[in-house]
Amino acid sequence: MANISFKTISLSNSTTTTTNAARLGELAFSTIPKIIETPAAMLYVRSGVVPDVTYDLIPDNVTRLLEIPLGSLVESMRNLENMGSYGNFARIKYPIYCPFHDSLVELRSGGSGNIYSSVWTKSGRQELNIDRFKKLIQLIQPTIYETMFDGDTPIDKTTDKRFNKDRERSRRFLENSLNEQTISSNIIIPLVGGHDKRQRQLYLNDIHHLISNNEKKIFGISFEGFHAYGPLTENININSLKSFIEETRTKLIDYKNLLFTMPLLWRPDNVIHGIDLGFDLFSGAYVTYISDRFIILTFKYNDKISSNTIDTEYNINSKQYANGKQPLLLNCNCYSCKNYTQAYIYHLIQTKELLGRTLITIHNLYHYHAFFEQIRESLKTNTWNEYRIMILKQYSIEQQQQ
Repeated sequence: MANISFKTISLSNSTTTTTNAARLGELAFSTIPKIIETPAAMLYVRSGVVPDVTYDLIPDNVTRLLEIPLGSLVESMRNLENMGSYGNFARIKYPIYCPFHDSLVELRSGGSGNIYSSVWTKSGRQELNIDRFKKLIQLIQPTIYETMFDGDTPIDKTTDKRFNKDRERSRRFLENSLNEQTISSNIIIPLVGGHDKRQRQLYLNDIHHLISNNEKKIFGISFEGFHAYGPLTENININSLKSFIEETRTKLIDYKNLLFTMPLLWRPDNVIHGIDLGFDLFSGAYVTYISDRFIILTFKYNDKISSNTIDTEYNINSKQYANGKQPLLLNCNCYSCKNYTQAYIYHLIQTKELLGRTLITIHNLYHYHAFFEQIRESLKTNTWNEYRIMILKQYSIEQQQQ
């Protein structure tokens, strides 16, 4: 696996407080010359392809860290074996983060056992035992990957017995990855325990010695077990998880260069709350999720945007845009907005032309990643508090209108 490092960057006291853990960081890779600054959104990729867009059409401002869920590749194992590796198979040159589950695919209960766990794909459940998981990681050769875990802990439906199995199995899967020489580096540890503080602390206590004894192998932490993935996570209340995350951060305070992440469909207002909680890396699946539904991002991420709507987003697949002569968003510098009108993109959708979805995705990728650029700039210039208020106010007004 490629050499990779992560380090956090100190901010002024007025930006980071005891109740606000926002931080800057830098990801450095041996495979690419450019450092990736955090907080950052990844580029969501399914089976080696960015949905609806070819790599040459991806906007320049998009972070080139690919998020490739394990479930999107498990059915291609035979093809990967024939090619020798995923890199040879897909001709990908960018660093890869391989989460165990897909943020877009809802999980179902009952997919774990003592020696296996399951990933859910559009064609159903795919069972992975420890050996099959190892083989898949060896074939993909991700830059960073998340270990297998249980995580089947639905809120208000989980017994102590189920919690115990969740902890025991997840620890066993983690130990197995750490002990396997060929896949024992650049690991993201899934922290499980559902919505039960005691269970989450028990699990962290269970694995704390593994973290301290394997600092060079462990790259970061992913907060798991809070939800069942899929579309419902767009509306999750991040602040309801604040106490869980803060307690974990306190226990891991000596490991300041551990990267923090959590799988979610990260709506922009939740991104703000996530950064307040100290998250560094964000799933990029939200862009695919909204683009699939013809949603256009229009929220104001800087003072230069002059939106043609007061809303944070709108659906271009509406008759009111059939004769729209404006771009998707006024003063937007993305390829779609500089070259096409609302009416043309509406026409493409109505005629079921793939180009329509492509142009929507290009705009949303540009807008979403420009948002993260502004987040990092506000952290650097000590204007984070003002910036977060600007974003949250827009979503607060929209929610009141609904």
